[in-house]
Amino acid sequence: MRSHVLGELTSAELGRLAAEATLVIPVGATEQHGARLPVGTDAVVSERVALRAAAGVTAPPALVAPVLAYGSSHHHLPFPGTLSLSSGTLLAVLGDLVACAARTGFRRVVVFNGHGGNDDIIRQAARDAVLDHEITVAAASYWTLGGERLVELAREAGIHHVPGHAGAFEAALLLALGTPPAPASPDDPPPGTRTPLEIEGGFVAEHGWIAAINGATDPVAPATVEAGRRMLDHVVEAFTGFLTRFGARAR
Repeated sequence: MRSHVLGELTSAELGRLAAEATLVIPVGATEQHGARLPVGTDAVVSERVALRAAAGVTAPPALVAPVLAYGSSHHHLPFPGTLSLSSGTLLAVLGDLVACAARTGFRRVVVFNGHGGNDDIIRQAARDAVLDHEITVAAASYWTLGGERLVELAREAGIHHVPGHAGAFEAALLLALGTPPAPASPDDPPPGTRTPLEIEGGFVAEHGWIAAINGATDPVAPATVEAGRRMLDHVVEAFTGFLTRFGARAR
């Protein structure tokens, strides 16, 4: 296989590969990430992890589609730079992409996510797709694949919000990917200290949550390149293993 990047291959090459390959569709977001992280953070992490993981998969091969850089981010609209799809639109877009993959010969698809607001939607997209197409679809967010070990690696570096939003965890990953945070400014609003409302046994959503924490769950300060590399390597390894198992077991 000449490349594991779908966009670098010809239609004829993909026609020969589709039936045996696993197609990875990375999904992210374009949304505010506090005062210091770029609005493309989720898309960058999702795409780069997917590319690194796919490069480590041999048989069956994994192909990475261009990242979907827009997600369900309406809760970030109080802040500039947020370009969001409604949850229904994102579900429809993912449905269309998986349907196209099925119609053009793919039998295995993984929707790989880097934004918290997409997490439930990617799973619903997978459930819906297999009702109408003879295809097997998986959906996963990178922090869920990282599991408890990812949390442990973060804590060892003094990072306690995993994945958090616009804080040290995401900053460390970006540092490891060569994208440092913007310089701090005295005018930067501090991250909020309010904790999310949690009630055991259910999910709770609160109006205005992101605005109430000034767009970030925690400070960037504890982030280091070294911590980011350890966490990034772990997530890539976890996703490589997931793709290998999925490719071997999915029919």
